[in-house]
Amino acid sequence: MEDEVRTIRLQLPSRLGYERVAMDAAGAAAKLVGFHRGRVEDLRTAVAEACVNAMEHAHRFNAAMTVVVALTIEDDSLQIDVVDQGEGMPEVVETPDLARKLAGEQEARGWGMFLIKSLMDEVRFNVRSELGNVTRMIIRLEPEDIAPGGATAASRAAASLG
Repeated sequence: MEDEVRTIRLQLPSRLGYERVAMDAAGAAAKLVGFHRGRVEDLRTAVAEACVNAMEHAHRFNAAMTVVVALTIEDDSLQIDVVDQGEGMPEVVETPDLARKLAGEQEARGWGMFLIKSLMDEVRFNVRSELGNVTRMIIRLEPEDIAPGGATAASRAAASLG
């Protein structure tokens, strides 16, 4: 299992509720890598936001259109690609301001991209692939997630299997 790239792919209809399938898969993958509970929940939130953005903004909740979620597991990180057939996102996104939102000066919605960027270690929007527009998120193990001797949960699990 070490030095082997492992990818899980999901195809989800663009219907609310299916983002939970991606959340659960991402959470399970993060646990395999060895992320602590708080980071697992950060990842689940970011994945849900990215999926809902794709379903709503790119596909207009057309259940016939699928959102592809690819989870690539490495020893010290997880890369999550959320793929849609939309036009992409604006390059510059206004940072939400709670006071302005409450005063009605900013749209009440619009927290998704901010949350994704805040919760993940690296985020790239508008990555193009043969499948469509990609939101790429990377979350890396933090030093406290790595066991003495440099072994991650994924490498410890692999060693115990064979």
